[in-house]
Order: sequence, then C-alpha cells, then structure tokens
Amino acid sequence: MTEKSPHSPSRTTTSVRRAPGWIAPVLSGVLVAAVTWGIGSTVFRSALVERGLPETVNEASDDERTMWELGAQLEDLASQARKLAELAPRESASRVAALASSLSQGSALLGQLRFDDQQPVALAQSYSPEAVVELASKVSAVSASMPDFSQAELGRDSMLAQIAFQINLDARGTVAALGEEQDLGLALPLSEVSGEADQNDQPVACLPDAALLDPAKKITEAQNIEPTAVARALDRGYALDFLLQLKAARGADAAKDAIEARRSELGRQLHALRGIVDGQCADLREPAYALPEDGLANLAALAQGAEQDFADALVIAAGNTDGEAGTQISATAFSVVQALHSSDPANCILKNAAAGE
Repeated sequence: MTEKSPHSPSRTTTSVRRAPGWIAPVLSGVLVAAVTWGIGSTVFRSALVERGLPETVNEASDDERTMWELGAQLEDLASQARKLAELAPRESASRVAALASSLSQGSALLGQLRFDDQQPVALAQSYSPEAVVELASKVSAVSASMPDFSQAELGRDSMLAQIAFQINLDARGTVAALGEEQDLGLALPLSEVSGEADQNDQPVACLPDAALLDPAKKITEAQNIEPTAVARALDRGYALDFLLQLKAARGADAAKDAIEARRSELGRQLHALRGIVDGQCADLREPAYALPEDGLANLAALAQGAEQDFADALVIAAGNTDGEAGTQISATAFSVVQALHSSDPANCILKNAAAGE
C-alpha cells in the first residue's frame, strides 16, 4: 500500500489498521447507553481489520487520520509496557501488564496509521522502577492531551474519554504498586490543570430538551453535546442518591452509616456538578426518581449498577466539556472513577476482553 509519508518527500509503504465501518455507530450506541446499562465487554472484541488499499488512507478525513495516529501512539506505549512487564519481577509484572493491556485496547478501538520509514519504538533492555515511572508519566501526559477534532461527535469523544481515564488510572496504579510516595505530577485525565478549579467562568448551558436525558436519544446538534452530557451525569447522580436512600431505609441497620457516608460524598460531587450549570437552568432531578418493576426487591444490585452508571456518565461529560467547567468535571469524575476502580478492579472502565476473541 502506498501513501505520501509526512516524514519523507518520497512515497513509502504505510500500514493502516482501522476499525471497520460498522464499529463507529455500534460504539457510539454502546457508550452512550453506558449511562444506563454499563460498558459491555464485547465492545473490544474484533475491533480491527487489516486493509490493503491505498484509498483507505487517501480517502480518510483529517479526524480519522488523527484517531489512527493516536492509536499508533498508544500501541507504541503498549509495546514499551509489555517489554517492561517481561523484564519486571513477579510482584510488579502484573500491574505493568495491565497497563499494557489497557493501552492496546485503546489502540485497537482507534486503529493505527504507520509509515514504514518510521523508526520502531525503543524498548527497555532492563527493568527499573525509574523506567516504570517514566512510562507512567508518558501515559498520563497522553491522557491529559486528547487531540482536537474538526467535528464534534459524542460517541467518538466519549470513547476517547473512556480510554484516557483507564490508561491514566492504570498508570497511577502501576506507580502506586512501586511504593513511591513522592508526588510524580501525573496529570489528571482530560485536563491539563491538576485539582478542582476555584472559579468556573464558563457555565454549561441548559439542557435544550428534557427528552435528551434518555441515553438512547440521539443528539443531532453539536452545540447540544456538552449540556446533554453534563445533564445526563447529574441525572445518574440523582438516581444513585435516590437508590441509596431507599437502600438505607430498607436495608440492615449496620449498613446505614456507610450508606450515609457515601450519600454525603455524593452530595458534594453533585453540588460541584450543579455549580457549573447555569443557575437559570431548570431542575433536572425528577426524571431520576424512577424504579424498574420489582426494583425494591433488588436495591443492592441496582445501587451497585447506579454507581457504575454515574461514573460512566461523568467520564463522558468530562470528555465533552471544555474550559474550567471541563476541569471541574474531570476532577470530580476522576475521584469517582478512582474510588470505584480501587474498591473493585472488575469495575474498571475498559474490560480485558480485547485479547480474548
């Protein structure tokens, strides 16, 4: 396959790995539906096909090329992580391998664009904690600087948000396993500013249509992506609070203190989210107060699922909100996802299914 290389005036062979045409709408539907149903592990299976025609690159949009270039960058980092995992002692190898898996999954979802005259990525020749820290810093930097695209697209941007959070969490977890106590300055995902912003001078607009709270509802106008993503996160947060109230009222007395502690924390998180929405916006709580049939008999399972739904919705909102508002949501989302990830690794945003089938 031939294509003009950006690295050389001559024509050279390229290798393109891209998601098939059907994967984009499927991913979009699954990721938006994650607000209600959670991320399906089958999303990551069979995500790539090999293409051998030059028009694959020639006819690609700038946004597609940007996605493929990011995918190649993630796979380079994955290669470095896999090599370190091979060299690492047993107690560290599993965490580095988990980071490599997340990076490869992200790359598989994006596809890859490479030129044959590109130099292969340099791999470690020996293991050291310093090498792990250096790799984790590179991964975290990538997660904090997702590329800009010419066209807004909720499904794609949500997918990038999921990838950014997961690789950042695994990078931090890998460093934490080393027992390092110093502040490494690892970036917050999707934000170049660490910590929560004191001032939010870019409030998110009001939800244009209450029907958009339904995650199955397609967003047709680019300007509605940001307010809808934030409103859906608030809606899932209110739904979680409602379920926690019912669980505390109907559950065992021994669990009430822990539930109320979670509700207090959730209240602070929802207050932070509500604070970046225009004060003139209508309240969004009423749609969240609903239970499925026989819901009272399954409160524990519903509350557990609602925790994941809230985390997923926050990640999607963080990946689709700009400015100080985006920084605030990113900080809130990161705290929620990190707590969920540390309490139960099985609830990580990306599933380890890419290599399975």
